[in-house]
Amino acid sequence: MSRSPLTASAILLFSIPVLAQSPQAVQIRIDLTDAPRRIIHVTEQLPVHPGDNVFCYPKWIPGRERADGPIDNLTGIFFRAANSQGAPIAWRQDLEDPYKIHVSIPSRVSSLTASFDLLGAPSHAQPAEKNHTSSHVVMVEPSDVVLYPLDKPVHDTQITATIHLPANWKAATALRTAGSDAPSLNGPDTTFKTVSIEKFVDSPILAGDHCRQYPLAPEIRPVHTLDVCTEKEADLTLHPAFLAKMTALVQQATKVFAGHHYDHYDFLVAASPHLSGDSTEHTESADYVVSSVDTSNPLTSDNLAYLLPHEYTHSWCGKYRRPAGMATPDYNTPMRTDLIWVYEGLTQYYGNVLAARAGFRTPADTVSALDFEAFQIDRPGRRWRSVQGTADASAILRSGDVVWSNWRLDQDYYLAGTLLWLEADVKIRQLTHGAKSLDDFAALFFSPPIPGSSSRDTGPGILPYTFADLVQALNATAPYDWTSFWNTRLNALDFKLLTRGLEAGGYDYVYQDTMIPSEGDYIKAAHMAEMYHSLGFQAMPDGTLQDVWMDSPAYIAGLGPGDKLTAVDGKPYSAEVLTYAVHESKTNTGPINLTASRYGESQTFTLQYHGGEKYAALVRNNNPDLLTTAILKPRSSNQNKEQ
Repeated sequence: MSRSPLTASAILLFSIPVLAQSPQAVQIRIDLTDAPRRIIHVTEQLPVHPGDNVFCYPKWIPGRERADGPIDNLTGIFFRAANSQGAPIAWRQDLEDPYKIHVSIPSRVSSLTASFDLLGAPSHAQPAEKNHTSSHVVMVEPSDVVLYPLDKPVHDTQITATIHLPANWKAATALRTAGSDAPSLNGPDTTFKTVSIEKFVDSPILAGDHCRQYPLAPEIRPVHTLDVCTEKEADLTLHPAFLAKMTALVQQATKVFAGHHYDHYDFLVAASPHLSGDSTEHTESADYVVSSVDTSNPLTSDNLAYLLPHEYTHSWCGKYRRPAGMATPDYNTPMRTDLIWVYEGLTQYYGNVLAARAGFRTPADTVSALDFEAFQIDRPGRRWRSVQGTADASAILRSGDVVWSNWRLDQDYYLAGTLLWLEADVKIRQLTHGAKSLDDFAALFFSPPIPGSSSRDTGPGILPYTFADLVQALNATAPYDWTSFWNTRLNALDFKLLTRGLEAGGYDYVYQDTMIPSEGDYIKAAHMAEMYHSLGFQAMPDGTLQDVWMDSPAYIAGLGPGDKLTAVDGKPYSAEVLTYAVHESKTNTGPINLTASRYGESQTFTLQYHGGEKYAALVRNNNPDLLTTAILKPRSSNQNKEQ
């Protein structure tokens, strides 16, 4: 049955934290003393019953949307009767699903102790290498260190967590201790309040020996905190301008979404050049794994400007309001990702908007970012795979491999979603003659009015939705045929249908003979050659082709990903020599001859091309510039209209 998005009285899936430990709660101790050498020791006490008991290792992780729990790094597994030093109890992995472990429990045993180690090694289950441990900083994803019983949903199973840290280390997390709800740096041995396994898995733990907390937007409740752990104490001093932007981010998000669905919020930042891997959203926190927090470095500043607003937006879009097919009862039920274009696409859009409104980026920089996002989805594979197609196949399109990615496509629902939600924003403004915007939809959909209350705040929870719920909230904001609006664009096999929002918002997506300044500066400094819209490839500084566009001049001539250019028309290869040849192709009648090495063999490829340099760009058109004059401007007050 579809639940209306217009009320918050629907059942929430999170359990409210239990203050006292339940005798049936799972007990878990996470020992980080060996984390610097990339191994975490875990002990769990699990309630059991005689006979076959099934325990699961999380496979489908919220925020990762694919079956990638690092089960191959779960090692040294032993089960014993609780409080017993007897022989280990035999266990066996399920033959059909290795994420399930069967343990046959003898009679009169009601509690089981499980001990195991998590290795910080590359996992074959994950498409990209992840390292969340260094000598001074660790980010723990609880989903990586827990076994849970399969006999009931995870929001009905309680767990009490304890962490043990190396000497002089501290830890920050959205979990709170039994003695206080205030944000604090915990350690060296801390036991947290008993919560559901759902909340535990949703609460990463940041730890290190150089950590600091910064309060944000103190006038806003719930409490918001920035928690940072770095390699050196000197790196903990953050620039006041950056902290002001963080406070503005909380303020601007509060004005957009109208309510909060967490008891407190922690931005958890692990900053070390030795760490790698994705940042991940959670309800009451987000974990950010970055190389540095030195915002005087433009690359670091731009990375934070993208990550911080994006993952914070997910607290509303993806965590509290979650597509029904992704609100699963446990972490081993596959997710249905057909609405991930909302989960990720709308988050990507508001991540860009909030980055501008909070001052992380100028409006002009944000327009450049939208230009780059449009460029990234302007690829030949759009001829056969729609945005909806990439959403449906999300779980198998997350490798990030660039080889033939232009034809396969990958997570286009992020960036295509940005453009489509921009169009929805512009459409609402047009339909209401500027009286409403997508912000009004966001307030209604993500923080529905609560009958009898002037506040839209709730505790943490999950309020699932369907496509019909989404359309209903859009129609309540601005009546229109929103079903056709989305179906037409999501299923289109035409890139131009994705750029209508840009055009209506004041910008045309065009091809021109010069790069936009930000792209040109980057490409020139990196000594790369960007030829996607001309020859059909991008060349790295050494001439290696990352990808070759299907049916491009390079493809027709026989070039492929991995080929390494060595000469251009007989001259030694360089990005400058190639760019000059492409520039001159407009007036030259002959082909461009490229010599390349493939598997150690040299070949020459003849490219019939006479179009000159060709680069994607956004240029102003005759429509009002809604992006810089309205959409990206900071909100001065709560301007959402009552629904």
